[in-house]
Amino acid sequence: MSARNKLFAVVSLVALIVTVLWLALLIADTAGAGPLDTFEQVLAHVSDPDALYYLTYANAALTVLATTLLFAVLYLHCKTTAPELALLGLVFVPAYAALNLVVYLSQLTVVPALITAHQQVQHQAAAELLLQQTIQMWPGSAISFLNGLGYAILGIPSIILGAILLSQRGLLRPVGALLALNGMACLVGLIGMVTGSDLLGNGLVVGGVLYLLALIPLNVAFWKGR
Repeated sequence: MSARNKLFAVVSLVALIVTVLWLALLIADTAGAGPLDTFEQVLAHVSDPDALYYLTYANAALTVLATTLLFAVLYLHCKTTAPELALLGLVFVPAYAALNLVVYLSQLTVVPALITAHQQVQHQAAAELLLQQTIQMWPGSAISFLNGLGYAILGIPSIILGAILLSQRGLLRPVGALLALNGMACLVGLIGMVTGSDLLGNGLVVGGVLYLLALIPLNVAFWKGR
């Protein structure tokens, strides 16, 4: 295996590992939190964070970095086939990375600071208003919308690079199909967030599953050096 192919394989494996871990941690954190139907319930959960909470968001930030590297690798692979189109897809990736790093890191920095302020009577009202916009787990928050927007932006290079991979042979064809479908699902999810449709909003969840599924044949293809 050439050094280039080994780099591609290692990056794809890291992306797969941190994404699987992100999903497992998210499920575990949500399951342990109990009902999160009201803002008061969500606030109570984030006001008493445990190690799992911090691990979940720290790993989420790592997942963003790994995904960014993976799309850089996909660009390097696809540019030999369609250089202009691949570059067009790549330019959207930094926006995704910036938005979602802000989202996940704010849960480890900004939200705890606001919770501390919320415990002080003189700051309680203002802090609560800010928390309603900065807690990612609260669907109506501004930071939750930015999270969805970030994934929708990543959906554009997913569609573009996926279309390029569809024209190639072997396992890269299903990878391309899954990436393209992931991108479409994330864009539908953003429409659901904007219109308030829970059904369309599930596109973000579907997109995440499709992205994870795409990583499996991508790893096999890169480790085989194809």
